[in-house]
Amino acid sequence: MAVRVNTVRGSRSKLRAAGATDVGRCREHNEDAVLVSSEFGVFAVADGMGGHQSGDVASAIVVETIAGFFKGGPTLAVPEELLEAGDANLPKAAVKILTALRKANHEVHRASVGSTLNRGMGSTVVAIHFGPGDEVAHIGHVGDSRCYRIRRGTIELLTQDHSLVNEARAMNPELSEEELARLPSNIITRALGLEAKVQVDIRTVEVLAKDVFLLCSDGLSGIVSSLEMVEAVRLADDVAEAAELLVALANEGGGYDNITVLVVAPNGS
Repeated sequence: MAVRVNTVRGSRSKLRAAGATDVGRCREHNEDAVLVSSEFGVFAVADGMGGHQSGDVASAIVVETIAGFFKGGPTLAVPEELLEAGDANLPKAAVKILTALRKANHEVHRASVGSTLNRGMGSTVVAIHFGPGDEVAHIGHVGDSRCYRIRRGTIELLTQDHSLVNEARAMNPELSEEELARLPSNIITRALGLEAKVQVDIRTVEVLAKDVFLLCSDGLSGIVSSLEMVEAVRLADDVAEAAELLVALANEGGGYDNITVLVVAPNGS
């Protein structure tokens, strides 16, 4: 099967970013979507799910809603129910990405309940936002799409999958890896659009010179190891080549799912 990669590049000052998405070797449709918006410093990966082609619809709504929210700024109407009391304790840029993901949930859910064909559709999402002049990054996610940070040749997972395995581990820390391995690994416990409201995990992390952030769907993280991710970024000449190389590695490993990768170097590394 031919590998088809769509790469989107973007830059803002020193920031460099590129996203690549591919259907993989076993699926007929690509239900992933990627957002590269360097102008507003926001980047996202969404992995849709649902019958027929509803996954495509859900992930497209997610990235379009996030992009529209940042483009519209304060003039964009946000439903009052999306705001929560605890938001006042967060940095403004963190609240912005948090609210954008809540709005994406609202839009996917509204589209789902309003259509028999799309009923029950949903999407995971991982998004990162760099405010102007910020030395931090704000990461929001729902589901099992991930964000990694590569720093000085080491890689750190910055998100925690909302999965059955992780919930079981949290409820009973004494479970062995063998016992956890018996649980279905592909069941997620949280996604955008399934309910009218969703809990979005938000995290603010420090950004140092030469840091690289890697956002991906489970079509990459389920096949390509952390060490392979680091090596691909190290060998690539730029972020676009890194994204394309990672997609190729996932396809070489079987390409069992749609594959989406987004590589962001906020300081142009």
